Amino acid sequence: MERCSGRTLEVILIFSFVLFFLAPTLLAGIRIQPAYVEVQMDKERPAGRFLISNVGDQEERYRINAVHFTYSEQGGLRQSKTGDNSLAQWIRFNPREITLPPKTQRAVRFAIVPRGKLQPGEYWAAMELESLNVNVVTTESDQAGRSVKLRTITAIMAPIFGSVGKVSYSGEIKQLELTTEDGAIFLEALVAATGTGRIAAKAIYEIRNESGEVVDEGPFTRAYVLRGAQRRFRKKMEANLPDGEYTIKITFEAVHLQEALTKQITVDWPKSLPVFQSDQATTAASSDKSNESTSKNEGQRESTDNQERMEPKTDDQA
Repeated sequence: MERCSGRTLEVILIFSFVLFFLAPTLLAGIRIQPAYVEVQMDKERPAGRFLISNVGDQEERYRINAVHFTYSEQGGLRQSKTGDNSLAQWIRFNPREITLPPKTQRAVRFAIVPRGKLQPGEYWAAMELESLNVNVVTTESDQAGRSVKLRTITAIMAPIFGSVGKVSYSGEIKQLELTTEDGAIFLEALVAATGTGRIAAKAIYEIRNESGEVVDEGPFTRAYVLRGAQRRFRKKMEANLPDGEYTIKITFEAVHLQEALTKQITVDWPKSLPVFQSDQATTAASSDKSNESTSKNEGQRESTDNQERMEPKTDDQA
């Protein structure tokens, strides 16, 4: 915070960071390919690379960091230097800073040098592109003559997953319910990753009336549920359905799961409390694969729940 003579000028530093998911992604003129990397940690020296492209019209400068990340149950993206199942402390990038003139690209290579014996399972971190171009916005003065200066630093993260030994991929939809808030109806689900690896899933929902006819369907979410964690997903329901009894089903599909996760409930629309909850939930489990990796821990910086729209967009992977 800065103090200026004659008036108070508050300087607030805002970190805005986003996490890419499965497909090459473009943000603010920067494209990262691939959007994530998987390595096998059982190899002698696991390594990989990202290709960073500036497709915009302005020069971009970035510092390259290795960071750990997790999600809160509500979906907040948290970032830290290290944590449980973290790769961040072992990753070395080359180069450490890049300058990208418009319409140019640069390869960033990394190597992972773990220390000690690792237990089987998935470990993870992210390559963080921390912008060295700071955006400054000054608000209008209030009645007391004070203004606020906002300095925004944007950081872009691309995940790196590493697997050790056999990794099991499984999950469970623990809850599915309708809720109401301010007159709006929401579909909510609580999903847990129960194996030693992540679930990178995309989910859909469908609503059937008493005759079994599908009256509404669509995407529900697309997101990571990291190893040992659970996440709560929420979607506002836009369908204008007549009062009655309906069956709502959600399906989570993921590239690592042998069987999709499903759960359904029967509700009186538009009442928020289910009148019946079926036992038709599958705890889907997974093929034991050893070619992926992950890591997680409680972080120090947390974003708002907008990373769903910034999480992996699938290229035939979810």
